[in-house]
Amino acid sequence: MSTINQPIHIPLPTPFLIGPVNTYLFTDPEPTLVDCGVDTDESWRALVDALAKQGLTVADLQRVIVTHAHVDHIGMAGRIVANSQADLWIWVGTARWADEVETMWVKRIDFLHTLLHEYDLPDLQRDSILNGRGSILDIWTSVPKDRVRTFALEDKLSIGPWLWDVIYLPGHSNTQTCFFQPETGKFLAADMLLSLTPAPVLEAPLAGGIIREPSLPRLLDSYDLVYNLPIDQVYPGHGEPFDEHRTLIDRQRARIAERKAECLTLVQDGNHQVGQMLEKMYGHHPETARFTGLSTLIGYLDLLIADGLIREEIMGGKRRYFDVG
Repeated sequence: MSTINQPIHIPLPTPFLIGPVNTYLFTDPEPTLVDCGVDTDESWRALVDALAKQGLTVADLQRVIVTHAHVDHIGMAGRIVANSQADLWIWVGTARWADEVETMWVKRIDFLHTLLHEYDLPDLQRDSILNGRGSILDIWTSVPKDRVRTFALEDKLSIGPWLWDVIYLPGHSNTQTCFFQPETGKFLAADMLLSLTPAPVLEAPLAGGIIREPSLPRLLDSYDLVYNLPIDQVYPGHGEPFDEHRTLIDRQRARIAERKAECLTLVQDGNHQVGQMLEKMYGHHPETARFTGLSTLIGYLDLLIADGLIREEIMGGKRRYFDVG
């Protein structure tokens, strides 16, 4: 098949441990980017250079389509829109993250403050997590409201020469949409399928309020949905494109089960506080990865509660976990 019909893989640098984030360029019938990286000069130069290899400039872009509202996938949208005729396309349920990012980020951080209080983390752990969140707005630029276009989950998106199904796949993010092309089996996977198990990120509920959504159980539900899709080629949000998506999902399900069992053992051994378990399971990780560890640990606790293996108690406004055996 001619390369004009293939998503062109463009990795862009990020300041995060996960490394580069992928954007995908479609040149025909109109230059379109799926996801767009963080708003740094380094990322901008990488995008400019990659477009030049295709005979394009940023000004030639007509659309930017975003999979989910994490800074590495949407952060540079404002700069691209300001330097082109492109509009930003985003799921209607997430649109405020395009044009009201400062407001939405404050809500996300306020929600995180509340959670960290409930989980009673030691000051060092809490400060490490919050400090890692504080600079995000430096690399995430809002898009003018009149340049934002939305799609619904029941829509089909025209990207390149094909129509793609929009699929809502929460777990890594409650804002995540992915795009599947049934005739060719192509899957623009965002962070649904990665070589490493996606982190089930702690996020404020889409509908507002303070009741946390269980991210890791939702990720497993999304695995079930994706497992049954006739996918031929996966275009992930990080790393190289790959095939054999079911082999990947089977491996990651097994790893989640293994780590969930480790978490149960910690509770059975008398570790009732999240901070204790976080240190034992993720203390060897860099401090910049501590939020990812916290999100994943809470996911394991959610699964263990759903399995009836542990119980959660609120003691003095703090969450504690106990074996039910």
